Amino acid sequence: MLKAEPTFEALASHIQRQDRSLKAMGWSVLGATIMAATAILASQWHSTVSAGTVKAKTLSVETIALRNDTGKIVALISSTSDGMPHISLFDSRQKVRLSIGLRQDGAPSVSLLDTEQGSRAVLSLNDHQNASLTMFNAAKVPRATLAVDAVSSGHVVLYGTGGGLNLSASDGRMQWNPVDGAVQNVQTRNKTQ
Repeated sequence: MLKAEPTFEALASHIQRQDRSLKAMGWSVLGATIMAATAILASQWHSTVSAGTVKAKTLSVETIALRNDTGKIVALISSTSDGMPHISLFDSRQKVRLSIGLRQDGAPSVSLLDTEQGSRAVLSLNDHQNASLTMFNAAKVPRATLAVDAVSSGHVVLYGTGGGLNLSASDGRMQWNPVDGAVQNVQTRNKTQ
């Protein structure tokens, strides 16, 4: 039996089916290529981030939280409500123990905090850019201050339950301010010098 010659319509129909199959295969290859490229890029990103390395010339974020291997935050870099930079270091109980920041006037301050979040020591600059270190007791009462005064001389103030002792290196003055009694001044510097 002889095969019948394909008609023009049958050939055109066959060509259209082949064309659709080729287009479908082209879209499939394109989709597979995109999926493979995405998988490769995702694995590269994951391995880079998992390794802890992000390479960038500029990183712009509002807050950076450093976490330990258990996921707890151990350090936080952020800004305060007035937009000034601030760094907090946390202990194992998630309490801030060290605080570093700038006040709104730009003066730096470093605070050591106890487990109740009370400042126990504060190192800072005053409005005249003179340094001071103030130490507090557990009741948050200042007990000692070591400072540079307005004439760039040392100044020590010690506070106790009985009063305060004020030592000034600029004029050699010692002053006792008892809680009960009159202020007592002692001049140690020789007035003829």
